Order: sequence, then structure tokens, then C-alpha cells
Amino acid sequence: MQLIPINDAIQDIRKRTKAGALGRKERMDEIAALIDRYELSPGKDAETIDRLTNLVLHEELTDPRPDKMTLEEYPIMSETQREERVKDEVASKLAEEVATDGRNYRVPSRDSNRNMRKYLGQLFRDEDARSRNKERRRKYEEFTKVQPVVSYNINEM
Repeated sequence: MQLIPINDAIQDIRKRTKAGALGRKERMDEIAALIDRYELSPGKDAETIDRLTNLVLHEELTDPRPDKMTLEEYPIMSETQREERVKDEVASKLAEEVATDGRNYRVPSRDSNRNMRKYLGQLFRDEDARSRNKERRRKYEEFTKVQPVVSYNINEM
């Protein structure tokens, strides 16, 4: 029996799996035979083992249903599905305070009013600082612009 490179064998299994010619049981048997034949070690051949693992989980990783998280007991998400799920999640704090009608039922507190006053005061201070900075910038530009050169002769005095 001639040994073919493991990458070619993995590629062959992948092609047959995608074509639907290789079921899960047969695929598992072929992957187990590959691992035995090439004696893969986790530290040395991590990328190859990862590719074989993806072949074992082919159905779970390629399942495009967006609701598979609710339909299966132990769902497995692909990397892109996980990113989409994280992007759509909201903080649980929002669920505590905002109802399904969109109204905020949080108990009003003095802190929120105090924070609003701080915010408005900060806006006023920022506007005041901007006007002072504008005046300072005008004076600085006037001071640093090109001035006419005046020359004096010390001997004439």
C-alpha cells in the first residue's frame, strides 16, 4: 500500500464530503485510519489535527440556519456565526430597565439629574474655553506673523 501525503488524503476526504459521497460514519473511519497511519502528535501536527477535526464536524460547521442555537441541544457555531451572534447581543442591564414597549422604567434618581447638570456645566465651560482659545490664537498668530525688518545704524546716533 502506497502512502500518499496526508494533505492530499485530507483534501480527498474534504472533496468527497462536500460532494455528499461520504457519510459521517465512513468519514470518521477514514479519519481514524489516517491518524493511525501517520501517527499524528498534538504538539507537532496541530494544524493537521485541526483540519481533521473540522472534517469530523463538517455538518455542524456548515449548517447555515440562524436558529440552530435553539433547535439543537449542543450546537456548534462556525467562527463567522459566533461573530454575528456577538454583534447582535445587547447588555443584560438594558433588559432590566427597558421594557418591550421601548419605555425606560428605571427609577429616576438624583444622580441622573446631577449628572445632567455636570454635563450642561461642562458644555458651558467648553464653550467658554473655546472663545478664550480663539482670542489667544488670534494674538499668537499676530505676534508670530512676519514683521517688517527695521535696521538701525548705531554710528549715526
